[in-house]
Amino acid sequence: MEIVRLVEEKVLSVTAKVLGVLQEEISYQDFEMTLKKELDGLGCEVLKLVLEELDREIKANEARKKQWAVVRKDNKNMLTPFGTVNYERTYYRNKQNDKYSYLVDQKAGFKPRSRISESLKAELVDASAVMSFENATVELSRYNRELKVSKQSVGNYIRAFEAKEVPVPEEKKKVKVLYIEADEDHIKVRGRKKKTMAKLVYLHEGVTGGKRKKLINTRHFTTVNKKPDELWYEIAEYLYQHYDIDSIEQIFLSADGASWIKVGLNYIYGATFVLDKFHLSKSIKTATEHAKALKKQIYRGICNLDQEKVLSNLRKAHQQAEGEARQKRIIDTAKYIRNNWGGIEAQVKHPEVGCSAEGHVSHVLSARMSSRPMAWSSAGAESMTQVRAVRANGESVKEHYLARREEAPVIVELKNTVKKELKRLHNKKPIGKVDTHNIPLLNGPDNLTRKTLRGLSNCLAL
Repeated sequence: MEIVRLVEEKVLSVTAKVLGVLQEEISYQDFEMTLKKELDGLGCEVLKLVLEELDREIKANEARKKQWAVVRKDNKNMLTPFGTVNYERTYYRNKQNDKYSYLVDQKAGFKPRSRISESLKAELVDASAVMSFENATVELSRYNRELKVSKQSVGNYIRAFEAKEVPVPEEKKKVKVLYIEADEDHIKVRGRKKKTMAKLVYLHEGVTGGKRKKLINTRHFTTVNKKPDELWYEIAEYLYQHYDIDSIEQIFLSADGASWIKVGLNYIYGATFVLDKFHLSKSIKTATEHAKALKKQIYRGICNLDQEKVLSNLRKAHQQAEGEARQKRIIDTAKYIRNNWGGIEAQVKHPEVGCSAEGHVSHVLSARMSSRPMAWSSAGAESMTQVRAVRANGESVKEHYLARREEAPVIVELKNTVKKELKRLHNKKPIGKVDTHNIPLLNGPDNLTRKTLRGLSNCLAL
């Protein structure tokens, strides 16, 4: 088979270049860059060989001859993670409906007029999850300028991102207590006067660790454009599909009391709302900066679950306050405590229930979406929150991106021939076992370079 022979030649050619470089005086860093360049070149050559061999197999296929007529041969450039692959492919006309197509492109899953492979798009989406679109394309092209695409293109790939569906497990998990925490970031969306909420909800099974605590089996959900009911329906569906509800004795929903978060109580049956201590403390602090003694009385009233005492001390603070702004803050705090008194009671009764939502929002959303001046399109913001959630869940952004692409047909044309060649190669004498006494670089006193090259030589068994 021609492709196997050509691949062997290309690999040996790269090996020869690597050995030649090591004979010269070269730093390790320079060697790394040279090796990457050679391997990227090898990747392009192998992709070219595979595509052109596949094109030949399709052209020789008898079933194809009955349905498709050959029109001409054309060249195509496809930008891949290795660089630009230039290959020759055959253009066909369908004998029944007069439609035209490059059949090898169909087999490879290339869309018409597409110049960038889906794999490279996935790489760019993954990189842009932690840096700007411009920096993502600069980073990927750092060693290969061919990979530089426009930041607008990267933005388009982000907007096309959809997280794949979470597979339903065969056996549901059994836990006694489940924790749900929620908060939001505020981001700038183009065309909207006010900042838009980017919502974050995550559930977990508890906390582990010493000084540096870690949440157990965390699952993140994010959105910019979904309505609260849509978001909570998605979360409830995940919960009921992955957990044995009958085994759960208690579900805690910890948050700052925002109305969109409390919608979750309508979907998570039996959940107990717990007001986040951080937001409660922040509200009390802003209301009592001028009355420290009253602040202690308010906290004492909370500990004793005495709502009237808490509100009474806030009224005293209001009487002592100077200026409308400070008085308004006290009124807002009283309203906040009154509206969330049930969550405060749950907080006092369950002091073991904490909430780290503020930190999660900072790491999952703010770090990429609002920590620096930037504006998002509505679709781009929604997609980026999904990308960030995938990363936070410890999953591969690239796998999620490629899973939603139109599935390319399985290449079966080369299967039988490849099987024969693999059998032949297994019976062939390994290249690395040939006599190396005639290679001066591999002989002589031991040093790091010689040991490395002998290791490479022994591993080469095509």
